Amino acid sequence: MVNEILLRRKNHVYVEGQAAPENAASEERRRFRVLTMMKNMEGLGFVFSQDLFEQLSGMEEQAADTCYLELTGLLKERLGADREYHPMYPNFPEEVMEKSDGELYWNALVHYWSGGRLYPSIQKRERLPLFDESRAAVLSPGTREELLQVFRDLASANGSLSGQDLQDIQWFFTHMPEVVRELPETIPYKENAAHIGACLIRYSALAEASALQNYFRTGTDVLRLAAALSDGDISLRKNVRFRSFSRKERKLLMELLAECSGLLEAMQQRKEVWKRLGERLHPGEYRAERYARVRHGFEKIRAGRPVGHFAGRVEAAFQRRDVRAALKLLKERPGELARRLDRLLRAEVPAQPPECPLGTERAGAGVPAQPRWLDTRLQRLQFQKEVLEAFEETADQVSTPVLLQVRTHFQYRTHQSLRCYFPKGKFAEARRIEPAAGQVEEEICARAVTVCEQALIRRFAQLAPMGKVWLAEELKDYRVPFAMRSASKAARTLVRGSRLRLDRQAKAVRGFVWWTNTENEGRVDLDLSAAVFDKNWNYLEHVSYTNLKSDRYRACHSGDIVDGGPADGAGVCEFLDVDLDSVLQYGGRYVVYQVYSYTRQCFFSLPNASFGYMEREDVKSGEIFEPRTVRQRMDLVQESNVTIPMILDCASRQMVWCDISLNLSACRRHLGGNNLESNLSGVALACCAMVNMRRTSLYDLLKLHVAGRGELCGSKEEADMVFDVEEGITPFDTEILLAEYM
Repeated sequence: MVNEILLRRKNHVYVEGQAAPENAASEERRRFRVLTMMKNMEGLGFVFSQDLFEQLSGMEEQAADTCYLELTGLLKERLGADREYHPMYPNFPEEVMEKSDGELYWNALVHYWSGGRLYPSIQKRERLPLFDESRAAVLSPGTREELLQVFRDLASANGSLSGQDLQDIQWFFTHMPEVVRELPETIPYKENAAHIGACLIRYSALAEASALQNYFRTGTDVLRLAAALSDGDISLRKNVRFRSFSRKERKLLMELLAECSGLLEAMQQRKEVWKRLGERLHPGEYRAERYARVRHGFEKIRAGRPVGHFAGRVEAAFQRRDVRAALKLLKERPGELARRLDRLLRAEVPAQPPECPLGTERAGAGVPAQPRWLDTRLQRLQFQKEVLEAFEETADQVSTPVLLQVRTHFQYRTHQSLRCYFPKGKFAEARRIEPAAGQVEEEICARAVTVCEQALIRRFAQLAPMGKVWLAEELKDYRVPFAMRSASKAARTLVRGSRLRLDRQAKAVRGFVWWTNTENEGRVDLDLSAAVFDKNWNYLEHVSYTNLKSDRYRACHSGDIVDGGPADGAGVCEFLDVDLDSVLQYGGRYVVYQVYSYTRQCFFSLPNASFGYMEREDVKSGEIFEPRTVRQRMDLVQESNVTIPMILDCASRQMVWCDISLNLSACRRHLGGNNLESNLSGVALACCAMVNMRRTSLYDLLKLHVAGRGELCGSKEEADMVFDVEEGITPFDTEILLAEYM
């Protein structure tokens, strides 16, 4: 697991083993042995650095062999090369393109009638060797200190972590108990604190209330901890089924609650969840005076007695159109003010003073009453200035992620016609919303952006100097790692909306899906599909099990397989090729890859299911599955039976990473089953929103850091810090970005 973590995050290898005795003959043999290992690794797209080569060459042969076998196993799993790939047509893609529609249709019918047992009887032809020039990633030596730094970064992350990140944290606690000493004084992101607190309680003898108090200061923090201990949703967006806690755990939770601020308000916001927690905590058993406030809170929510809370008071002020009262309240909580800034700026401002109930200005003797709308625009502008002044006064107290989101929102507010967001706690479910109504002029938006930037620069200026910094322009294509909680486990962690540039030699993209049946739910039928759209998201054509080859584009499918085989078997697969130039030649631009669970099992219930894609220069050379051409691979674990892993932008030669699911209730359904044709409108809508979504880029974030504590330089050679796609700190180092730059 040590190398699994280091390889996935750093492309580093931790080598353990006894050094070989000095002997010229044996040294030459060992070097040749490691050279052979390195040549074999090239087939997976990796090579050894000089340091790693020397390190392995200096080890005893058995230790080097053990390291090599571990590495190849981990890298094959990462790329999906540890599985067998036998598509319906073994000579794909030529065979599919050569056969008539009648032959393809008949073969599919025989396969369906046999329940997925019979395949076309086709002899596999000899294939040409792979002619593609694929880039090789360099593997370098890693250290135990580097491993500990990964834990420190994960614990200090100022943003939600992915499921894979949380699994890594749990591994650290179970296999490296010394990480308890590496925990930071505070954990900035509350969901991460809940997971780490639960690990401390389960695996560490140091889990006392006094040791946890810094991490759990509010009632909601403790509620998240109880959810984590129950393996529930720590985002609190879903119902949590609390388990029975041990007496020690109950006492610890009660002690934490006794020290919390704003407990009654937290209970009022989530009354039903707190009632269920109370059933497990039995607060009435704790009669000591220090628990009186906790007992009182549980009694009030059980009795249904209302408790005023902050959000309710703010909403009441908006409802009665007393926007200045709402602003005064929000100034008490700068984070809430930042989140509601847009609503305040577009709020209607009553023209008459509050004491004039009739909707007119006061009039003196002989002076006619003035209509309330006379100076509405001037009063709105004046109020907007008051709002921005309040925001400027409190911006330094707002968290970095919120400031970045507010900055980007107002930067593009007047230019954005389509908005997309991902509901918190949902597994990659995209939602579209209309742009916020109400006039906020560009001048006001620009000032809001300036306030955010100035606050961020002041904050970053207090951090350690960066010196001279090189920022790659390509970082503009990568998004800041917000909302990683629902990111699927992948070969390389990517933020939704980020764009990967295709290799210059790549002429086609080959998507692939691999799966097996489940042990309990029977047959599983996954379908790989791709839809082609023009630049305005008008549908042009699709390739799927209903249309194995395109009449217009050079695109084809390897054949529909309807049974995944035994859960512990070799599995089955489907491939789908798309030629980029042919799409552009006939008016297309976007190719949307999709995976459908035709048998309607949710992906998260499948034991084995994955998607990936390869970049191919010559689709006729090499094996159908070539590990070194795999650019990305992900496990299918979404809480849905339709997922959109990626969008291919043929015009810009970029892959837009999606990892999203469709909201099926909003899609049109037909009797034809769960397939591409049934969901075209939902696919187009979600993908159009994703491609046009405005999110903070890594380049923007890092440029603000440089403005506060560094200096941009013109070359990598003279830089003290390098931020690039393949070297230095990269977009895939999400734990570093979340811990040190957010």
